[in-house]
Amino acid sequence: MPASTWDTAFSGANLLAISGWLLLLLAPRWRAGQALAGLLIPVLLSLGYIVLIAVYWHEAQGGFSSLDDVAALFAWRPLLLAGWAHYLAFDLLIGAWLLRRSQRAGLPHWAMLPVLALTFLFGPIGYLLYGLVAASRDIVLEDRIPRLLARLPAPFRALEWEPRLTAAGIAMTLLVVPTLLAYGIDPRLFNGDNVWLKPLKFEISIAIYLFSFALLLPLTGEAFQRSRLGRSTVWPVIGLFFFELVYIAWRASRGEASHYNQGSPAAVALYAAMGIAAVLFTAASGILAYGLARKDAAPLPAVLRRSLILGLGLTAVLGILSGAVLSSAGGHMVGTPPPSAAVIPFFGWSLSVGDLRVAHFLALHAMQIVPGFALLAAKLRPAAAPRAVDAFALGYAGVTTLALVAALNARPLFGIG
Repeated sequence: MPASTWDTAFSGANLLAISGWLLLLLAPRWRAGQALAGLLIPVLLSLGYIVLIAVYWHEAQGGFSSLDDVAALFAWRPLLLAGWAHYLAFDLLIGAWLLRRSQRAGLPHWAMLPVLALTFLFGPIGYLLYGLVAASRDIVLEDRIPRLLARLPAPFRALEWEPRLTAAGIAMTLLVVPTLLAYGIDPRLFNGDNVWLKPLKFEISIAIYLFSFALLLPLTGEAFQRSRLGRSTVWPVIGLFFFELVYIAWRASRGEASHYNQGSPAAVALYAAMGIAAVLFTAASGILAYGLARKDAAPLPAVLRRSLILGLGLTAVLGILSGAVLSSAGGHMVGTPPPSAAVIPFFGWSLSVGDLRVAHFLALHAMQIVPGFALLAAKLRPAAAPRAVDAFALGYAGVTTLALVAALNARPLFGIG
């Protein structure tokens, strides 16, 4: 059969499948559309598969006993087309099944859009994402501390956890697992580091951020939580964080830079969008500080409340400031490190030239570090504890500022530069 015939059949199969996916995406509750996408189109693709197998399998070379045999099998165009029809039919069936399950579970359709898109492009990834979304939804609906958190030590069990932020934090933590696997098997490097190191670091940092918000938001008053400002610290923060991570992971999969990428107009626009997202979720820590400072916030020891407000405020102010300096610079390093220059393990911070990431890290995690110090300061005399917290917060802001100034002057905060 001429090659053009196989190409025509390939295009027809694609058109059928794409029509089904568009029905799932754009008309999710149209019964006729669901019947077409979830039954008729997969049946047509399956019939085409049966015909190809029946007519051409007897001439097949290769098999399924080794990768080389599979490669030989699909080297022949009729069976390659049969394999493609198999892929199109089963992915569409899974997509339609996931959509039906999501509707029975009451999941909003907007949450299913990335699931369906990934199932279409990378079947198993979409399936796993649905499991993550559905599990997160269950946590939200149950509105209680998940069993995992209930196994923590008693002081943590007594705390109230905001369910949506908690679910997002758990989801982000689970994403560390495939990223670690990719890190372990992918030998590609970018600027001397494994391409998956940056997504891994961001997943850990974002998970800490989300769990912190999940723990702190219930300490604000109910009126604040119901207000527009209070609501802005939940879904907008979750959405912005996941957008940032997806972009960084996508760039990592291609072995490309996510930050400072000026390779095309689309890259410039996406980098700008990522910067806006970073400003917004960093500013959310300032909003949360306001919620904790209100008179209707939950009763807390004065020293702890003071440290939470100071830490969140420092994260908002210094995080946005250091982030603005980072985004306006041509890169995170100021100066040219010598070959094989020493860096801090895992973080990758330079020990020989200025590195703007140090100040940004310190700024973003002030919201955890300052309250952590307050837990120790609470053991001091009541009159001394507030002064100790204030002094620590002032010193922490000074060290963060010093790290930023040192980096701008091409000097490391730590090291030999």
